[in-house]
This record gives sequence, structure tokens and C-alpha cells, in this order.
Amino acid sequence: MKIKYEYFFEDNLLESFDLNLDDTDLLLEPLPVNEKDSWIRLEFHQCEECPLDTGTHKYCPVARNLLYVLLRFKDNFSYDRVLTRVTTGSRRVEKENSLQEGLSPLMGLIMATSGCPVLDRFRPMVFTHLPFADENETIYRAVSTYLLAQYLKEKAGKEADWKLEKFQDMYARIEKINNSFFKRFRVIEGKDANVNALIILDIFAKLGTFSDSWLAFAKPLFSAFLND
Repeated sequence: MKIKYEYFFEDNLLESFDLNLDDTDLLLEPLPVNEKDSWIRLEFHQCEECPLDTGTHKYCPVARNLLYVLLRFKDNFSYDRVLTRVTTGSRRVEKENSLQEGLSPLMGLIMATSGCPVLDRFRPMVFTHLPFADENETIYRAVSTYLLAQYLKEKAGKEADWKLEKFQDMYARIEKINNSFFKRFRVIEGKDANVNALIILDIFAKLGTFSDSWLAFAKPLFSAFLND
């Protein structure tokens, strides 16, 4: 599975990223990076939630892939105007937006597919990767993915969480991870495009605490099921 992100700037500059994902588990093929950079080492602002051991894992898998992107945009402002084009095997999506808005879904995609044991729970959503999703679309996809995971757990003889009791906890862990990455990001000197793109991701992480009002919005969509 291949996903291509392209950023067309007003001064005719083009930044392009080709992401190759394993067809079986959607794990990202590692991006090129200078492995001597201390920024990608696991112990460098290691996330509180991280279950990896520095004795067996030299690098943070997410930081290792993100650095390839961050260094390309460290001298850009978040409000720089770009045309963001995202191409997958079956479709192409384009949007004129600020760099921070265009960069945020690329960051989220990399974070979910790099092999982080915590963020791996979001990797199935990459199968229906939707750049520039709004709040309702994001919650819909996240809850649907979570419930399918519970069905598969139950089929495997494991306890399923049909009441979504652990769903919000999953998103709370993401907020903690984002906080750790804010510390990493601030070490890279430059302008604010990278940091503000992460802020957008952090806002979407807070959507995990969706309310009854959102369920009221979703309920009419399922009237055919509810009226059986």
C-alpha cells in the first residue's frame, strides 16, 4: 500500500513524501534518517506511556520516521499557504490550506504506522486514511474501528469492551504521548510549522472524550437498524 503526500508552495517549492506500507499489517517502511541524531534515541524525552526498553530498543520508532519530515519543514511557518495533495491507490485528495493543516494528517499517519506499541491501536484506521477529516468523521471512524476490534477480540476468545469503557482511556494515553513529543519538537530549532501541526493532532486526540450530544447526532444515521 502506497500513500504519497505532496506540498506545493506558492513560490513553486515542492516537498514530497512517499510512504510504503506493508499490505498485511500497514506497518510503515522506515524512512531515511541519520541514525547518529540523538533526537531519535528512545531515552530522549521518552514517553511516560512507552513500554519499550532502552536496553533492547535504541530508537523511538515514531521519532525515527518523523524526523525525516520535521527537518524538511523546520524553516517554515505554520501559516504558509500550500496545496496539499494526497494520493493513494484508489483516489487523490487535494486541499488548499495552511502548512500546519496539511502537515498534521501526514504526522498522524506516520505516528500510527511506525510500530509504537501504544499508537499501534490506531493503525487499522490507516486502511481508510482520510486526510482533512472533520470532527464528526474522525469520531465515526475511531469508534467504528474500536468496535470492530472488540468483535475480533471476542472471536479470538478474549474479553470485548462493547460499552467503550476503555475507548476514552486509549485517547488519554495519546495526549500524554503528544506532550512528550512537544518536548522533542522544541529541541529542533526553526519556525513553528511542525509544532502547530502536532497541536492540531492533540486537539483531535481530545475527541476521544465524545459526548452524548455526538451520539444524538449519530443516532438518526442508524434508524434502519434501530427500527428493526
